[in-house]
Amino acid sequence: MVLKIHGDALYSLYRMSHLLCSIPYWPWQPRNFAHRYTTDRFYFHRWQTESLRYRDKVLSLLPQHLDRLLNTPVSLECSNQAQYVLASVILLYNLELLTAQASQWRLHIQGARAIIQWKMQALHRHRPPDIADDFLRYEYYFTAVFNGLTTFDATYDILDDVPKDERIAVFRDFVQIIHSVTRAERLKFTRDSNGSAVCVGDITRELEAARCRTLAQIQTIQFQDQDARHDFEHLTHMYYHASLIYSHRVLSDYASSEGSILASRDAILDHLSHFMERVYFAQDLVWPLFVCGTECRGLPDQQDIIVRALLGVIHISGNLDRCRVLSFLRMYWQLDLVDREVSWIHVARTRQADCSFMII
Repeated sequence: MVLKIHGDALYSLYRMSHLLCSIPYWPWQPRNFAHRYTTDRFYFHRWQTESLRYRDKVLSLLPQHLDRLLNTPVSLECSNQAQYVLASVILLYNLELLTAQASQWRLHIQGARAIIQWKMQALHRHRPPDIADDFLRYEYYFTAVFNGLTTFDATYDILDDVPKDERIAVFRDFVQIIHSVTRAERLKFTRDSNGSAVCVGDITRELEAARCRTLAQIQTIQFQDQDARHDFEHLTHMYYHASLIYSHRVLSDYASSEGSILASRDAILDHLSHFMERVYFAQDLVWPLFVCGTECRGLPDQQDIIVRALLGVIHISGNLDRCRVLSFLRMYWQLDLVDREVSWIHVARTRQADCSFMII
């Protein structure tokens, strides 16, 4: 059996031009280190040069390897090669997020979607997904959901066959709810009658259940120490409140939800103040910090807390798209908006040229 793939998806894969099949995995490590830290870090420029060299090598190898993969009879080796393709796409997305225009790294996300869809159709009958497949699918899903927050694509077509392995998807329940709310926002904006199928009451109950399930994992996760365990608990509450604010902003009118929104904003700030060591979960703080920050207009003290926390995340865990996240918050705080009902979602939608950022 020779693998077949839809023409549009194949075109996307060829446009992306990246594959890791003939390159050992370890050369990608310089990419991680080079872009994780700021330019004043030791070895930054050396790592950056190495990362770009290997990136160009990967890009040049794609056409021949992709052609070989798509025209090879299904086998275990073919399945492994497809896994490497997906891993390379996700790695390249992370690299391009730091160095390229949004249209380029978003193309990698679309490519990851095409690869997963093809792999599920062509290979899953021959070999069920293993934990590596599940990890890569969740990485795509997580990225696609947070990418969708600011793309405002009316179609919002994300593969949502999410792995249920809690070892690799600790915040899966929250991400799925965020996905549902974003889909509802798209339907609401296009005035689709189906948009009313999601109500804030149901989402609130789902979020409470997600918080309970995530906190229950504390008993099974092996934390580095007690401080990490303590911080994970506070982080879970922050995810709950951030997602609740987002849900209210999409599904409720501000007059009826103002009390809940402000209470969740204050709760996020309180949980943040109780962190012992932000280094443990710095990379996970961007979403709650951003959402909390959008509710701090006219509050300079709270804004300062958010700014310092985001700068701390950048220092600990790297830039990624976080400088643009912070830039949007600063712009949003300075807007002369008398009506508090005007949310960051409305502003981002009306200024898409300035709001091409990823909230991760």
